[in-house]
Amino acid sequence: MIFVCGTDTGAGKTHAAAALLWRHRTLSGIRYWKPVQTGASAEDPGDHDTVRHLTGLADSFFLPTYLSFTQPLSPHRAAELDGTQIDLDALIQKTRSISGPVIMEGAGGLCVPLTRSATWIDLLKACRIPVVLVARTGLGTINHSLLTLDRLKLEKIECAGIVFCGPENADNVRTVSEMSGARVLGSFEFKSREDFETVDPEGVLTSYL
Repeated sequence: MIFVCGTDTGAGKTHAAAALLWRHRTLSGIRYWKPVQTGASAEDPGDHDTVRHLTGLADSFFLPTYLSFTQPLSPHRAAELDGTQIDLDALIQKTRSISGPVIMEGAGGLCVPLTRSATWIDLLKACRIPVVLVARTGLGTINHSLLTLDRLKLEKIECAGIVFCGPENADNVRTVSEMSGARVLGSFEFKSREDFETVDPEGVLTSYL
C-alpha cells in the first residue's frame, strides 16, 4: 500500500493517483482507495469516480470509500457539520484490514486534521504506509514541498517518491529533488491518458505495492 498525499489541496493528488493506477494496472490485484471523501454530492461523487473516469478501468480496480461527508472542508470539520466525528481507531483498523497492492489517496496535505487531535500523520505512522508526495510545478512549490518532505523525515515516514503536476518547470523539480534527496517519479501536465505513462516509468513503486 502507498499513500498519495498532496503538498496542499489542489496539488494534483487525484490525477497523480490515476496515473499511478494506470501505470501499474497490470499488477495483480492492484486497487485504488479513497478512505475519506469530503464535498461529496450527487452532482460530484468525488475522487473515486474521477479516477475511474480518468483511467477507464473496471470496478474491480476500486475499493468503496469508507467515510464520505457533504461539505468540501477538512475531514474533521466536514464530519462535525454532518453531525459526527471520525473514529481514528476504526479508520486505522479498516486500513490494516486491506491487503494487496493499494493506491490510497488522502484528503489535502499531510497535516490535514482527521479529528480535533489527529492528522493523516497519525494514521500513516500507525499503519506504516510509505508516501508518494504530489506537488505543484509552479511558484511556491519549493517551500511547500521541502516543508512536507522535512516533516516526513521528522516523523520517520518513508517517502517513496514525488510526483509533480502542472506545466513544465524543470528547475523547480530539480531544486526540490536536490535539496531533499527525494526520488522524482515523474512530472506531467495532464492532457491525455498518454501522459500517465510518464509517471513512474521505471516501475519504482512496484516494490512498495
